[in-house]
Amino acid sequence: MATTRQRRRTVEEYAEELKELIRRGVPDAEFEFYKRAPKEYDLDVYGGFTDMWPVLELLGDRTTDILLESGIHIHVLPLGRRLHRDS
Repeated sequence: MATTRQRRRTVEEYAEELKELIRRGVPDAEFEFYKRAPKEYDLDVYGGFTDMWPVLELLGDRTTDILLESGIHIHVLPLGRRLHRDS
């Protein structure tokens, strides 16, 4: 019996998947993605929302699924509108 080996997804691919899920409900969303620790990342979400719960509901359990599939923990942090400082 032949088996096929699935290619492991990169953390960047997982992050892009999460961004696409968020863009479905927040099309103007902007993101910052960075490493926090080994296998631990933050995805900061900026956009026209006043409450973080609708953003997190767009993801469902996907961040937990990613953790179980890969051991990668991506924290999604809905932060609202980005504050711009005048120089």
